[in-house]
Amino acid sequence: AALDSTTAAERAAAVAAKPAGGERALGTAVVALGSPAEQGLWVKSPLVTVKGKGRVVTAGGASVAVDLLPGSGAASLSLAAFRALGLGLTDLPEVTIYAE
Repeated sequence: AALDSTTAAERAAAVAAKPAGGERALGTAVVALGSPAEQGLWVKSPLVTVKGKGRVVTAGGASVAVDLLPGSGAASLSLAAFRALGLGLTDLPEVTIYAE
């Protein structure tokens, strides 16, 4: 918690965000915890080819609005997004990534 600079209000707003009309599924990925030094709500994945806005949805249906960042190798999810989704920091959840 000490490393996460997002506020409870920011996390709540990201979780409460409704899907944008016209969003498209980029695919599913198993995500690991990303670097705690990189603040904010984001996902890095090879499924993302350009920066943008979107959301990730867990198999259980929990979702959070995130910044989409291109990545290579394994996908990673920010500490703030892990916390907003109620995930354990050692979990390796499968999520579906959507782009707006």
